[in-house]
Amino acid sequence: MSHDGKHNRAAIVLIILTALFLMVAVGPLLGLFVYAPPHTLLAALAVEEAREALWLTLRGSLLAVGLALVFGLPTAVCLARVNFRGKMLINALVELPIALPPLVMGVALILIWGRKGLLGHYLAEAGYPLSYTWVAVVIAQFVVAAPYFVRIAKTAIEQVPVSLEEASMTLGRSLPATFGLVTLPLAGRGILTAVVTCWARAMSEFGATVIFAGAFPGRTQTAPTAIFTLMQHEIEAAVALALVMLVFSGLAFVLAQVGVGRLGLAGGVA
Repeated sequence: MSHDGKHNRAAIVLIILTALFLMVAVGPLLGLFVYAPPHTLLAALAVEEAREALWLTLRGSLLAVGLALVFGLPTAVCLARVNFRGKMLINALVELPIALPPLVMGVALILIWGRKGLLGHYLAEAGYPLSYTWVAVVIAQFVVAAPYFVRIAKTAIEQVPVSLEEASMTLGRSLPATFGLVTLPLAGRGILTAVVTCWARAMSEFGATVIFAGAFPGRTQTAPTAIFTLMQHEIEAAVALALVMLVFSGLAFVLAQVGVGRLGLAGGVA
């Protein structure tokens, strides 16, 4: 058999395996549209429990992303550009939550920041309890989602040539100015991807949230916990809410790609 014939057969096998992967991994999402067609999206907003949960999820996830930018971006820069003893250990610790079940993170949060936790009981005694409040929702989303932001942002910054930063500082620019004018624009595509990934992960967070914040309707019940609850007695509303979340996630990725295109960033840099 010729080389081209073997290549074609291999390509066909790969295409078939890709189709099977899509069927198994992505195909079930089509069931949402079959069970609840797009015009039933308003059904989710008609149920007060679902509407409140969706609003809390959006608000909490945006705050979690904001915290990831404030604390995660400096962490990513530090891990990408600063050499220090124990760097590999610190990097492993930063990414550890990615490998842990979210329920484990929830237990850890309740043991530290819960009303009877190691540190949380001081806040509770002062009248500022964290567990089972909307603040706990934000904390749970941040703890689970921020490591994804740091990992992707760090990789994007590492791909920016250090020589360009050194040239900028040679021309008299300060380190912050160099980061803002050189590093950030060149790593912008990767950082934007980090933001979107972090937001999507925060939106979908369930395990740590249900342990640390609970699922009290109108107070700490997020969309994922609401879907779980609604599946017990209002399946249509649960499916419609799941469809709403799917639409939000899809729009976020599309907007991110449009933003990348308008920025005109070099695709090969980040």
